[in-house]
Amino acid sequence: MERLVGVDIGGTRTRVAAVQRGQILARRAFPTGGMAELQKAVEEVVREAGWSKPEAIGVGAPAPMDMRQGVILHAPNLPHWNGVNVVKELGALFGCLVFLGNDATCAAIGELVYGWKSKDFLYVTWSTGIGGGIVAGGEVVWGTTGQAGEIGHIPLRPDGPRCRCGKRGCLEAFAGGLGLSDRAWEGLGERLSALELVKRAQQGDPGPARLVDEACQAMGQALAIVAELLEPELIVFGGGLTHSWGFLEPKVETALREMSRVKPRLELTRLGDDVGLLGAAALPFHFPKF
Repeated sequence: MERLVGVDIGGTRTRVAAVQRGQILARRAFPTGGMAELQKAVEEVVREAGWSKPEAIGVGAPAPMDMRQGVILHAPNLPHWNGVNVVKELGALFGCLVFLGNDATCAAIGELVYGWKSKDFLYVTWSTGIGGGIVAGGEVVWGTTGQAGEIGHIPLRPDGPRCRCGKRGCLEAFAGGLGLSDRAWEGLGERLSALELVKRAQQGDPGPARLVDEACQAMGQALAIVAELLEPELIVFGGGLTHSWGFLEPKVETALREMSRVKPRLELTRLGDDVGLLGAAALPFHFPKF
């Protein structure tokens, strides 16, 4: 298979690309909507690439899913995708094979194939939510149903803030983009985006600085747990909040070093915003045999 379409459904934006031999021939990005918007974008990149149709479509989504059936089960940040059979609907529309996987695991595939190419690493997407993908011994770790690597829902404090997944004290509730925004509203009385909160912290505003420090401490704690379990060579980060990496990384690394005997390197993805797209396009070659 060479004519591939990668789809990266994000909490705020969706990206679609026509990919051939690892090269992006055409791309679209738009505010995350539903199947109608996705269909239009796929049609446009296929036409721009000069194909009659794709041979396969790989879709990464930030939600619990039934990978066998290709159904998104429950997307806390994208409720309009709940219950959608992505594989069946896209397959019927485009007459090709379709594969659905966790978006962060797809990004890990992108990093494995085209990025750092390490054989033992954790990929972390730090954006609207927090997700993760694991590569061990050069192989993607999927778990029993394909949901391995969900670092964002490691419970750090049972009495912590309520997470959109329904639990309390998840990493995502402390450090995810929506979690940070919620905490700003509850603790500061201001409805700030995570990026605005980080900007204010960089300017020395004490309230935002406290919340950002707590978020980085939580991230370091979760990474320490994973590092002790997996002993990865690298922890690779991508996602919108890494645009402030120079400010956040030293705080996260300090927390990690204080809590773990394992000393993985922290690196940014080599693929930028394309990591999820390229990984989703490569998903057909790494799909698990359940």
